[in-house]
Amino acid sequence: MTVDEGKIEAPAEGAPSAAVNLTEGYSVRKTAGDGTASSRAAKKVDPSQIGASGLASSMRSTVTKSFRTGTQAGFDEAGDNTKDLEPITILSSARASNMVSIVSTALGEDPDTVKHFLCVPLTNNVKALFIMMVMFAVISIGQYFAADYANSQALKADVVSMGMDAVSYFGNIMGESSDIPAQKIILQLFFSMVSFVLLVYFNTTTLMESIGIIKGVEEDEEDAPGVEGTIVIIFAGLGLVFDAICLYAYYHYAKIDAEIEYNEMMKLAEAEGKDTEQAKAQIQKPEINMLSALLHVSADLFRSTATFILGILLVANALDEDQQSLGDAWLAVIIGITIYLAAIYALYEWYFAAREWWVGLAQGIEVQCPECEAQIEIKPDKAGHGKAADAFLA
Repeated sequence: MTVDEGKIEAPAEGAPSAAVNLTEGYSVRKTAGDGTASSRAAKKVDPSQIGASGLASSMRSTVTKSFRTGTQAGFDEAGDNTKDLEPITILSSARASNMVSIVSTALGEDPDTVKHFLCVPLTNNVKALFIMMVMFAVISIGQYFAADYANSQALKADVVSMGMDAVSYFGNIMGESSDIPAQKIILQLFFSMVSFVLLVYFNTTTLMESIGIIKGVEEDEEDAPGVEGTIVIIFAGLGLVFDAICLYAYYHYAKIDAEIEYNEMMKLAEAEGKDTEQAKAQIQKPEINMLSALLHVSADLFRSTATFILGILLVANALDEDQQSLGDAWLAVIIGITIYLAAIYALYEWYFAAREWWVGLAQGIEVQCPECEAQIEIKPDKAGHGKAADAFLA
């Protein structure tokens, strides 16, 4: 095996040579192996859940993958052109990502010819991201001013997370402009961190305002203005409608995906020589885990339900003005705490996503060479003085 002027040639006796283009600063070594799926460790799957058949995730609905991200029914690491719709971190609201997946599924597959606006390809992924980015940005701005008019801290606290998700999707759109996965991921990581910082800042501001209102009411330092219950009910109800649409869409598309998975497993069983009755006895249709779906939108459901109940109490005049302000402020504090907890988890996810991206930059690339019947591993060279930094950072 030789390396000459940026190419590796691995000739085999009686077989044509294979060449792989290299860039400067990379070393190459040939490894044994047939490069087939049998030479890699089998992925453990749960046969009762969607994704057990081994079908590529591109065969499943984006809605199902969005709800089951990170599991066997989620997005594949490669080969799925909808993977960019998977958010790196969901800050505290799953509504935006769920609605993006619904719109993406409704749009269908990407056309063969893709137009561009500036450097951004107008794929169905980008269209879905743009629609939801604009939609949730408008809703967030509208709800904030409505909350200010209604004197509702709870609505202000609830609106923060959806607005920051809109910022994250702008980063996803920018990531779509690059054909290089490493550039896509760094743009998504950057905008996720921007969203995280803004989320914590605005949530802290709203939380401090709510605590100030609680202190003012409890100490009777000022007459607290009442809260407009009708506006609270309208926006809380809108949040509940979004959650209901997302849950129904998941149930609808998950049923279709479960049927596809079941048929695929039946085909595999029949290919192994089992008759239909034997296959049916051993294979069950993957169940639709609605509990995981409920957990997926639990934070949104909690905030919308609690705010909706508060709105009912306000409209029914069950609370006087001091109780209205006090109840609304306390609910805002609770919502703010849930956002902090979600932000901590989002930061945890962001760290490991960023670390995986950084470490991946130094990992080798394996290329299957059919002519020489081997795997060719391309590994980046490391400068001598950079080894300490590589060891420390990676």
